Amino acid sequence: MSSDSSSGAYYKEAISVQQQKLSRKEKWVPVIYSCLLIAVGQTGMSLLLPALPAMSQDLHISSQTTQWLVSAYLLGFGPSQLFYGPLSDTYGRRPVLLSGLMMAVLGILLSLFAHQSAGLIIIGRILQGVGAGCASVIARVTLRDRYEGAHLRQAMAYFGIVMAFVPTITPLAGGFLTTHFGWVSIFLTMAGYLGLLWVLLFYRFAETHKAESVDDRASCSDFIRQYGQLLKSDHFRCYSGVVWIQYALNVIGISVMPFIMQVQIGMTADAYGMWTLLPAFSLVLGGIFASKTRHFFSKEAVLQCAAVLQLISGFAMLVLPQTALLVMLAQSLFAFGNGMAFPNALSSLLEPYKRTAGTATALAGAGQMLFASFSSALLVNLGISSVFGLGMVLLGGSLVLLYLTWHARNTTPASDTWYHARHPVHH
Repeated sequence: MSSDSSSGAYYKEAISVQQQKLSRKEKWVPVIYSCLLIAVGQTGMSLLLPALPAMSQDLHISSQTTQWLVSAYLLGFGPSQLFYGPLSDTYGRRPVLLSGLMMAVLGILLSLFAHQSAGLIIIGRILQGVGAGCASVIARVTLRDRYEGAHLRQAMAYFGIVMAFVPTITPLAGGFLTTHFGWVSIFLTMAGYLGLLWVLLFYRFAETHKAESVDDRASCSDFIRQYGQLLKSDHFRCYSGVVWIQYALNVIGISVMPFIMQVQIGMTADAYGMWTLLPAFSLVLGGIFASKTRHFFSKEAVLQCAAVLQLISGFAMLVLPQTALLVMLAQSLFAFGNGMAFPNALSSLLEPYKRTAGTATALAGAGQMLFASFSSALLVNLGISSVFGLGMVLLGGSLVLLYLTWHARNTTPASDTWYHARHPVHH
């Protein structure tokens, strides 16, 4: 434990000295890059959603087959993160990032050149998802590489705002492109964005993590052991649980709310589209609040406050009249808490790790996607499509969040235990 503490102090001191040398403008560059990168994974999924009916008609395929265009992407995107994390710890962030983005571009090009074959498009989507997984990992881990403490919480706050806000606007862009230029324009847009981003990163993205020497590089069994060590850590389980549940509750709300507002309450689709701006704006406010209060409240206090607000949100859905205004206000309260919680939970999760931050990020990111996918699918299949049902889900999820944040206070801080065990002479 003493070697872990000394190495942790060494890395904090190194980052502190490094940040003091940066100008205010330069300090924001990693945040900008991370926001551009997280948009890769978000647009890869949500930009295509409005085009699915048109693709089904043009390709003469069933709606079930069309859904595979989304599922195939997620199949590649989620699990691939488990490989990118350890690889970026071993070989550095830059080569892994550039290689992964190039793979995503190749997947999009395959979908473009084979735009009359649903089977080849699905293969292209899998390849695109596998490549895009690197962007999700590197977007998070580079922030951990560059920031510590309150600075990390601030960076994560703005990162979280972009991560949550992009999926709310990309379907609008996807609908516009499909209506005016056809669904092929969706793939052209994604290819153009990734191509320009690749060029920008090739010339401007600086390495944030030193690659391991040939003798020190971990094997496949080391990677598996690292993931096992993470899952055994109370610290990792608590904070990753908060990240996963917050994300899953957000996905469930987004999935169920259209049915509540349009079917149960009787709102038109256009009107619902306007109402969605209220929780989106609340989420942004929650992220700003988390950033502005980082010096005044501990991360645990903010996480518990967010869980209490979300508990109130779920309770309000159960007891208040089910009008459009009151339901959306309750959902907005949940979104505000989500915006508060995400940067604090993610920074708490990653801060103890330095040399193996990519591995921790990968497991957290893959678990987040898988947990959200399975839990939302299960609840939707169980018929959770009413205000009462959503309120019960938020109520139960908030209680679990309260327990996890309370328990996290008593956990032993995690560390790069396996790395220091393998490299005792370096620290």
